[in-house]
Amino acid sequence: MISDTGDADRQPSRLEPQPLLPDSARVDQTYYLSRIITSHSARACDGHPLRLHCPRHSTISIQSAFYGTGEATLCGADPPLRAHNNHSCSAFTALQKLLSECQSYRDCQLPVNHLLFGKDPCPGTTKYLHVDYKCKPTEHKRHVVCDGGMMILRCKPPKVLNIYAAVYGRSLGESGTCPSHLTRPPPFECLNHEAVHLVSKSCYGKQKCAVAVGNQTFRDPCFPGTRKYLSVVYSCVPQTLLKEADPRIFSSTPSPTVDTEKDVEEPLPKGSKRPVNSGAMMSNSLLTYAYIREHPEMAALLFTSSVCVGLLLTLLAVSVRVTCRWSRVSRGDGRAPKSRSQTVNHHHHHHQQEEEEEDDEDEDDGEETESSLISATERKAIQDWEEVTYVSEAAERAERIERREMIIQEIWMNAYLNGSSC
Repeated sequence: MISDTGDADRQPSRLEPQPLLPDSARVDQTYYLSRIITSHSARACDGHPLRLHCPRHSTISIQSAFYGTGEATLCGADPPLRAHNNHSCSAFTALQKLLSECQSYRDCQLPVNHLLFGKDPCPGTTKYLHVDYKCKPTEHKRHVVCDGGMMILRCKPPKVLNIYAAVYGRSLGESGTCPSHLTRPPPFECLNHEAVHLVSKSCYGKQKCAVAVGNQTFRDPCFPGTRKYLSVVYSCVPQTLLKEADPRIFSSTPSPTVDTEKDVEEPLPKGSKRPVNSGAMMSNSLLTYAYIREHPEMAALLFTSSVCVGLLLTLLAVSVRVTCRWSRVSRGDGRAPKSRSQTVNHHHHHHQQEEEEEDDEDEDDGEETESSLISATERKAIQDWEEVTYVSEAAERAERIERREMIIQEIWMNAYLNGSSC
């Protein structure tokens, strides 16, 4: 008998005023949080009913199921010949039966009998049914990754991961999920519900984790050539609540935050090599990309701020360099810096002086070279001729001066005579 009373519960309207919670309501809320965070188990012997129950706004999520012979004193029978959880004396259909009868219900009650699971696995012995389950809240997250990919789950601090279900394979009615163009999907479901144990081992109680999706990590439940995927149902719960509800998960490890490199890594083919820090680089890149996608405004603000800071630093460096150059120029000249036109005229005049000096030097060098090529007698003759030429030029210059003075005197005399006659 299966009952589902989740739809009958009436939720309060958001427009209605919410009164303060009394002590009983706070106790109910604490009970609800503890029920949806922790794992639960239920046992029942042959001939007794087994009941699974979850609080409001949550449903049953089966983790594992065992039906067979195990502990001796559980059902008050004689000690069995086989050991605890001997799978040779257990019904392999127990998990599938519990999934079909109780999965996604709030309340489930089953009569424990070998007829419920098919053929009696251990005739003549007292058997029992053991079920591990969780109460999955109605508000949860679901993440799907195709075969060959890497599933990355993360929660924002101070929340940590709580895994409710994980299935690897392919189910009916989901042809659009990870489609394969080479082969057609099988006409039946092929699911591996034991994937929840591997995912929980890698991600439970952590803020982020990575799981490789493939047959190397999970058992292949489908025919060869079928493209599969991993579907995980999880939620982010406060770390303090999970620590109070399940303290053993934090007693073995100092912190729930574990780097992605320590999580499950994708297996490498034989003969291939990977750098030592490639996992860290890949995880950091993925986390950076995820942060940018989740906070585009913050990423744009940081980028714009970095560009502005770079421009300001560049402008400051250019200003300092120009100031130092002008200070060196002013100290070298011994006066204040000139204007642009004065500086150009000064450089032009200085350049002309340098050219004249170079021409003089070239002439002197040419004369010295010519004088070194002629003999001493010729050099003396040249010097005498230069002296004669200089004397003659001086005499001519003196004669011209005397003539100019005589002309001036005649002009003054004529002017004087003309004035006296009038």
